[in-house]
Amino acid sequence: MTYSALTRYLSLGATANPTPPAIRAEEQNSDYESAIVQVENQYWRIRTARITPTKPGAFLACWTRDVDGRTVPFNAGEKIAGLLVFVQDGERFGVFRFTQEHLRELGITTSDSSPGKRGFRVYPSWCTQLNPQAQRTQRAQSSAFSSLI
Repeated sequence: MTYSALTRYLSLGATANPTPPAIRAEEQNSDYESAIVQVENQYWRIRTARITPTKPGAFLACWTRDVDGRTVPFNAGEKIAGLLVFVQDGERFGVFRFTQEHLRELGITTSDSSPGKRGFRVYPSWCTQLNPQAQRTQRAQSSAFSSLI
């Protein structure tokens, strides 16, 4: 599998270590360049979000399969630093660096207080003219986002 967004992220010097990380592909969500990578001595899930033609922002799938083969959201108790979500829109490129805590606060991961989500939309800072719900989501996600180009 090609990880073009991860390669671009690393080429822009977004991490302190320029050495390409070991990549463990995740078969589920492969359309989103899904994998687990080690970045700066921490393991992160990665996804590349897709720009959709009818709604602002970008969408990504974020689920795994349980022992019975059913799709389930990521678990908040997982021993992983979080989720890196790459977004490219024309010439713009950025990354959301969601920590496990932030994913839990956003209700993305399964926890005692949330059933979690199997997919969600991200709204980079360059997204404008959003409806009120999308504006609230963008504000909640804003601390995780870095525009790289």
